Amino acid sequence: MPNAHPWLDVMLTEKHLLEGLADLCIANGWRKEAEFHKVVYASRLTKPTIVRFFLPLARPYVDIPKLAYPDDFYIYLDGELMPSTYYSVMEKVDGGLRIEFEPGVQGQAAIYYSEIEGSDEFEFYVAKHYIVRNISGNLFGMAVLGKVKEQIYNTGERVPFAVYHPSADWGTQLMPHDTGIFSWAIKKVEEEDLYERHTLYFYQLDKFILGGNMIVGWQDPKEFQRVALDVEVQAAMWGLQAKSQALQYKVTEQYPQFYQSPIVTSRTRIPQLESIGDIHGLHVKYTNWWSDSKVFVKGFVDGKSLMFIITSDTAPVWNSNAVPAIPLYMGDFDVEGETEEVLKRELVFELDQATRKKMTIVSNNPMNSKGSKVKVWLSGDVNGDEGELVKVSVEGIEVGVFHTTGYQKPVDKKVDAEYLGEFDVFGIDAKSTITIEVQSTAGVNAYPPVSARVWMDFTIYTDKGGKPAALFAGSAISKKGASVDNALRASAAFDYDDYDDANWQDTLLPILKEYPVHASNGIDSVMVKRTKYGARYQSYYFSWNVPPNSMPPLRETKKKEKHPRAWNNYMQELYKYQFTPSRYSEKAHASKAMLIHPEDGAHGTLRHVIFVSPLPIMNGDELAVADQYCDVDGNHKYRIYSYYLVEGISPMTKRPGTSFRPAGLGILKDGNFTLPPIPPDPPSPLPFVVTIAPSYSRIKTGESVNFTSSYSRHSPILHFEWNGSGDHHKGSYSVDQAQFTFKQSGTYTITFMIVNEQGQKGKATATIEVIDPPPPPPPPPPPPPPNTQKCGKMAESGGGQRTEKYHELGSNGGNVVIEYDMYGVPDRMDVFYQDNLVASTHGEVSNKGSLSFQYNPFGGITQIKVVVSSSRPGTQWEYLVHCPSP
Repeated sequence: MPNAHPWLDVMLTEKHLLEGLADLCIANGWRKEAEFHKVVYASRLTKPTIVRFFLPLARPYVDIPKLAYPDDFYIYLDGELMPSTYYSVMEKVDGGLRIEFEPGVQGQAAIYYSEIEGSDEFEFYVAKHYIVRNISGNLFGMAVLGKVKEQIYNTGERVPFAVYHPSADWGTQLMPHDTGIFSWAIKKVEEEDLYERHTLYFYQLDKFILGGNMIVGWQDPKEFQRVALDVEVQAAMWGLQAKSQALQYKVTEQYPQFYQSPIVTSRTRIPQLESIGDIHGLHVKYTNWWSDSKVFVKGFVDGKSLMFIITSDTAPVWNSNAVPAIPLYMGDFDVEGETEEVLKRELVFELDQATRKKMTIVSNNPMNSKGSKVKVWLSGDVNGDEGELVKVSVEGIEVGVFHTTGYQKPVDKKVDAEYLGEFDVFGIDAKSTITIEVQSTAGVNAYPPVSARVWMDFTIYTDKGGKPAALFAGSAISKKGASVDNALRASAAFDYDDYDDANWQDTLLPILKEYPVHASNGIDSVMVKRTKYGARYQSYYFSWNVPPNSMPPLRETKKKEKHPRAWNNYMQELYKYQFTPSRYSEKAHASKAMLIHPEDGAHGTLRHVIFVSPLPIMNGDELAVADQYCDVDGNHKYRIYSYYLVEGISPMTKRPGTSFRPAGLGILKDGNFTLPPIPPDPPSPLPFVVTIAPSYSRIKTGESVNFTSSYSRHSPILHFEWNGSGDHHKGSYSVDQAQFTFKQSGTYTITFMIVNEQGQKGKATATIEVIDPPPPPPPPPPPPPPNTQKCGKMAESGGGQRTEKYHELGSNGGNVVIEYDMYGVPDRMDVFYQDNLVASTHGEVSNKGSLSFQYNPFGGITQIKVVVSSSRPGTQWEYLVHCPSP
């Protein structure tokens, strides 16, 4: 790179130390993956109070308490914001509000507000992160942390309580109605430099995308620091439980696939040497290290790794090892042998008509998508006419749809086929077995039984565990709760030979991770990304060519002060010993810094680093190491290493990190070395297209809809979600399909959200209209009585004191006429429909006559009852019931 400067001896300012370290990496081949702030706050700050009720009320008003800002409330009617003309607001004597509703307003209502008072104090943690990637693909993060505590009124911002929003994008149905206070926190920490500049944080990652808004509320203030430095939990918000509508707090954006490491806490000085106070609302930093104070950075950086010595200004406190020179190593380390193997496979597929064929490739090691390719040759009846295509997929991800430029009978040899090109292979990371599928369309049919032939040459990179990476740093001592004097005494008296667990620095873990037992904190041991067989972030230790640790001279003063600054000067008795360099040969004993695991043994060595005895070489001395020997003329090629002795707590100064403490550090400065080539920037990602089908459906209550998704597959999928509005039941689902069932009528929205490993987000929606099923048919009419006669068919005749007859009139209404003849002896006729009198002679009559009434059937009853009666025996009569007429 034109701006690459592998050997560095620079001064950065305290304010720009983090950015400066990131810029040094970027200038030498690393790539910046992300830069962002993360804000953490007490989750109760966004918690709303929700009052639900149905309108109209017996009393047409609702009272709510005094609010921090009188207009900070939201009223909803049937799920939508209520127009302000539907209600009026009156302030009560106690400062509360009375909301009175207009008489005509009806429906389900809800009022959202916050009970937080303007005088309430809240603390905000703000972490500034940089994430960089070296040319081997290993990811590292670095951060600084600040915090500010303030009353709501003094921020000048609103209480950010959550409210319902139909397009809320915080992962639930709710979102803060105002986010200004989070911007205020970032601005406050940045402008007043409230970051704890004495502490840097470093970590490793497997992968990373910036998917959430990096604003996270948390319940336990003791965890605010961890949450702010965690990059796997990216968003959280209050939501409504689907059935009960009760409030619940949810982490809505999380990526445990990042495998964030324990967070290395590297202090450039004792934290007690500075503090932040509050004077009449003004945040004041009590310190003697200012934003423009200088920080010295020396070391070597290339595209794969860096080895720095970082020293803050020591003038304010030069004693007690309060401001030590600390190391920082970040990047690859060297291992014996190759970490990659290349797998090559040649496959041939013979196709005819609509055919689908599969083959499998098996590897002894996990595969890598990066660098893996496939070359494709094709011959046959596949010249691109309609229905003459061949589709190739690997692990379900489409490589391409192919056709030839001409029409020919399939050839037998690959060299005679048409070469279509070389294509990337995606979606095979960490897999040991992959499936290749080739599919031809129906038009490929001219030369049965083989109408097309496909050759594919695969070149697949496999991984023996990834490019090995390590991370460690140094730190001033941390004694939580100690006074300045006690912290200085503890620093001066720190025992670098005591390897008991109680003498180790804390291990700061991400929220979603707990690496058991032997996880490294990067200060007492070296943090290696993966062991030989896959364990993450284990503790490694240094092995190098050293004398016994207790061999004289002991590296300590008469006061038993063991930190290097106490004894590393020519006035000490240690400098009477001429251990190295040799007084005879002027050569120093040096060796590579080997990384050792207690179970796995030796793994590799640090890049561009050697370890030497710390006596009596002085900082800045240069060591020439023969790199290539020339037996002919003796003009060997050398590498020049610059010597330094680090001073803080680190794997190089403290047991068991090193078997002899401290290790003298030689950092490559000049000589016979070649910088690794810097690959070009990756191309812009392809468009990320996402759809779901069906996009609209109309169903009845109780029915289900099966959805299928379609999305661009140029990058593996990192995260996906299927969500539905309203009351629904989600059945089985995967990234490719989902089933939803709806038991209540209404209009619903289904949302499919997906994120790939390139950080691209896609979303697709569908609308479902659910209708009530038709009402059931009416029950069948009861069967007519046994003596029922059909209307208009035949005359009835009889006699006596009482006779009852039923007549079927049918389902059509109309006017019904009954003609009768009572002869000479009178009789009475009464007509009933469903036990209601609809016609009558109203007494006994003789001779001929008729009755009529309007017949309107309902309830499925279509019979009438005719009763003929007489006060004397021996009567005779006859009648005819005519069918209804319009």
